[in-house]
Amino acid sequence: MTALMDQLFDSCDQGRTSRRGLVSALIPLLAATQATAADTLTLKSLNHVTLFVSDVERSRRFYQDLFTAPVVSKQANGINLAAGPASFLGLYKSGQSSTPSINHFCLGIDGTVETASVVLEKHGIKPAIRDRDGVKELYFRDPDNVMVQLQNVEYRG
Repeated sequence: MTALMDQLFDSCDQGRTSRRGLVSALIPLLAATQATAADTLTLKSLNHVTLFVSDVERSRRFYQDLFTAPVVSKQANGINLAAGPASFLGLYKSGQSSTPSINHFCLGIDGTVETASVVLEKHGIKPAIRDRDGVKELYFRDPDNVMVQLQNVEYRG
């Protein structure tokens, strides 16, 4: 699409197309771009991965001894360690019957979870949104039943 728009602007710059012709050609292109953008989400980052661990303190020591990873936030049953300027690694106590595992991963997107929910529903996905201490978190499962979380790119747990 960018190449087509460049051609249109070049044609106008060279006098082969009038400004009115340029605008007339751009309107349907821009409308198509907006319609497509409303049906998809732009992936900005791998926001975080959350591990269910048997001992949060032991895992914290392990990761902090191995990497420079300060605690960026705490929740009732775990902590989040910084993984660069915007990402984190979540370490949370696995349940009584749960074995240590990757619980879920989170992708950073622009916009809100409500906007993301609308796009997911257009694709036949029914997400769950929960409120955790005033922060809305969006979750859904992929075709292989892997838990995926979507959050604004600035989310830090």
